[in-house]
Amino acid sequence: MRDCVVVGCGRSGTSLAAGVLARAGYNCGDDLLPADDGAPAGFFESRGINAINEALLAPHDDELLDRSGYSRPLRDGERWLAVLPADAEPTAPAALRAAMAEALPARPYCCKDPRFGYTLEAWRPLFAGAVFVCVFRHPVATAGSIAREVRYGDLSVDTDTSVDIWMAVYSRILRRMRHNGDWLFVHYEQLLDGSGVKRLARAVDAPLDPTLADPALSRSTAEADPPAGTAAAYEELCASAGYVP
Repeated sequence: MRDCVVVGCGRSGTSLAAGVLARAGYNCGDDLLPADDGAPAGFFESRGINAINEALLAPHDDELLDRSGYSRPLRDGERWLAVLPADAEPTAPAALRAAMAEALPARPYCCKDPRFGYTLEAWRPLFAGAVFVCVFRHPVATAGSIAREVRYGDLSVDTDTSVDIWMAVYSRILRRMRHNGDWLFVHYEQLLDGSGVKRLARAVDAPLDPTLADPALSRSTAEADPPAGTAAAYEELCASAGYVP
């Protein structure tokens, strides 16, 4: 069973992929985020890894927080909803490196956090030999889910900004990340129909159950074309996953 890291924008099916892996015996870490109405089966995210990723992104707050589209500025713990500029490069300071190594779960591990879409390069020395699993879905479906379901008290995110989050994450994955290491691209719909789980099982050399994904959990669909700014990236993602919309 090869170690793996699940990468992708929040509300795109990453929790479903990590859940399938966790049920096969993968270690997602300690002190996992609890399930809620938005992810009734669980998030499979370690609070410790999330906190480290927040610390990696914090130096970029001047770039992250000065934009419209949010009902209020993002706070600590909410940076997975940020739109990181393309030229920003989160790096791991010496003070964090020991904590990062300690946060890595025992093998076989599955590390999952939507912030990895921005911070993965800082973690790469620790993820040697891991398979990087990029999970995605139609940008309109993801944006609608973020705008409708993500709530931290008085925080809400408008749909246009939610599309920007999708684009910021996947453009970084496609342009900067995918050319280093072993990558598997999986569309959310492929997880639901089982074909993506079978491909994932082959990639990580683990006995995964393709029937565990419950199509009833899918609450966001997209009939419209992708927004113009996301169309090329979505087409590239689909081609990489062998998915025909």
